[in-house]
Amino acid sequence: MTEHSVGEIKRLAALTADWRGWDLLQLKTRRAETPWQYADVVSEFLTGQESVLDMGCGDGRILASLADRFARGIGVDVSKERVQRARLALAMKLRMRVHFTRASAHAVPAPSEAFHAVLNRQASLFPEEIDRVLAPGGVFITQQVGKENTRAIIAAFAEARGPLPPWPEEMMLPRTFEVLSSRGYKVLRHQEYDIPYMFGDAASLLYWLQKIPVPQDFDIERDAETVLEILDRLGTPNGIVTNEHRELLIMRKP
Repeated sequence: MTEHSVGEIKRLAALTADWRGWDLLQLKTRRAETPWQYADVVSEFLTGQESVLDMGCGDGRILASLADRFARGIGVDVSKERVQRARLALAMKLRMRVHFTRASAHAVPAPSEAFHAVLNRQASLFPEEIDRVLAPGGVFITQQVGKENTRAIIAAFAEARGPLPPWPEEMMLPRTFEVLSSRGYKVLRHQEYDIPYMFGDAASLLYWLQKIPVPQDFDIERDAETVLEILDRLGTPNGIVTNEHRELLIMRKP
């Protein structure tokens, strides 16, 4: 890859900090073929009659893309900006059946047992609230970032800083699995994949580091040298090669 200096890395970080959203022409990433697509998996469990809740809906694209597979859908997200984007992007023909509201997944503004399906894609998990709003016989479908995600990048930061803080517990599956299992939920599907993933250039990597961020307290003034080390280790003529680790869990409420 092109050689970079600390000054160039800082300049790119400042530039990418102003990018908005994930669907950007500037953002260059590629991944190997995945064994599943989340929206396709969800559609397998919908018949067109369900009420669906998307916890941590982000910009609403997934829920909107599934609208022909359910009767009513509600997406909640704590981000005012994301909810506004979701509302603006929603097709007029869907606005009687699909709604987006700003709320925490920890306290969904809905009655108990209101939904036949609860979705959660890479957002905070609150199993007690999932159980409260899910109707008997309903399904919970989540995809989460696995603990081995971008392992080489994480390793570079750990070498530079020492032990890194763990991912927040609410972003990990074990507690949710334990709570729901204790309440009689049946596992319908549990899979994971770990595939090659590539950032096309340094700007895309820096955007990702600031967006996630990984580690949680990424700071370009302190971490520019580590970014240079990552580019040196993982850079290829085609991009910066790392990995993507995801877990899929589907459970049915008794």
